[in-house]
Amino acid sequence: MDASAMGDTIPAAGGEPAGLTPGGPGPEAVVGRGHNPWAGLVALIFLALLAALYAGILRDLAWQWWDDSNYTHGFLVPIFSGVLLWQRRKQLAALPAEGSWIGLPVLLLGIGALLLGDIGSENFLMRTSLIAILVGLVLFLLGSRVLRVVAFPLLFLIFMVPLPSTLFYAVALPLQTLAARNAAWALETLGVPVLLDGNVIHLTKQSLGVAEACSGIRSLISLLSVSVGWAVLTLSGFWAMAMFVAAVVPITILANAGRVVATGLIGQWFGFEYAQGFFHTFSSWLVFVFAFLCLLGVHRTIRLVQARREKRAP
Repeated sequence: MDASAMGDTIPAAGGEPAGLTPGGPGPEAVVGRGHNPWAGLVALIFLALLAALYAGILRDLAWQWWDDSNYTHGFLVPIFSGVLLWQRRKQLAALPAEGSWIGLPVLLLGIGALLLGDIGSENFLMRTSLIAILVGLVLFLLGSRVLRVVAFPLLFLIFMVPLPSTLFYAVALPLQTLAARNAAWALETLGVPVLLDGNVIHLTKQSLGVAEACSGIRSLISLLSVSVGWAVLTLSGFWAMAMFVAAVVPITILANAGRVVATGLIGQWFGFEYAQGFFHTFSSWLVFVFAFLCLLGVHRTIRLVQARREKRAP
C-alpha cells in the first residue's frame, strides 16, 4: 500500500520530511494534503460542531435582522460572502491543504470569546466569535495561502452583526445632534423661522424632533457594508478604496439633513399631517437612494482619476 495515501511523511530531497514545519508536524499530517478524503471528513465534523454551538445564536441573529429595521441588510451579507467564495472556488481548488499550528491560538481565541459572551450575555461577542473560529479553522486545517483567498469574504461577515447598544447610541446621538443643527441652519437659510432646542426644531406651525430613527445611522450602517464590498470588487489601491468608503459618512450626513429639511418645509407649507405617515416612510427610502447615487458619483470620479493616472504612467 502507498504510504502517502495513509498520510505518512516522505523524506524530501534536503533530508527533511515533507509536511513538517519548524514547530513540528502541521495539521496537514492529520487531515492530509491535496485531495485526501480524510480532510473532508474532518471539515464536516467541525461544521457539525459549529452548527450545534451556534444554532441558537444564529437563530436569534436572524430574528433581530427581521425585527430591527437598522439591520435588515444582515440577510444579504452572508449571501454576498458566499458568492465571493463561489467565485474563488477554482483558485481554492488549486491550493493544497497546508495547515498551520498558528491557527490553533486563533481558534482558541474564538472559543474563548464565545464562552465569555455566553457568561456575560453579550450577543456581539458571541456572534463575532464565529468569524474568529472560522478564520482559525481555515488557518489550522488549510493554511495561510487559503486564508489569504478567503480572508475578505470571512471578515465581511462582521457587517451582519448588530453593534453593541453602547456603541450604537454613542454613534447615533452625535448624528442626531448634527442632523438637527444642519437642518436648522438650512431652514434658516431658506427663510423659515427656526428655534433649535437640543434635537428639537421649533417652527411657527410645528416642532420636529430628530429621533434616533432620523439620525441617519440606519443608512450609515447599510451604506458602509455596501461601499466596502463595492470598493473591493471594483477599485484598485488602498487609498482609492479608503476614500470611497470614507465618503459614506459625509454623504449620509448630508442626505439625512436634507430629509429633515424636506419634512420641515412640507409641514410648514402644507401642514403637520402631510409631513407624517407616507412621506416620512417614503423619505427614508429617498435618503438611501440619494446617498447611493452620490456614492455612484464618487465611485465614477475615482475611476476616472485612476484611468487618467494609468494613461500618464510610462
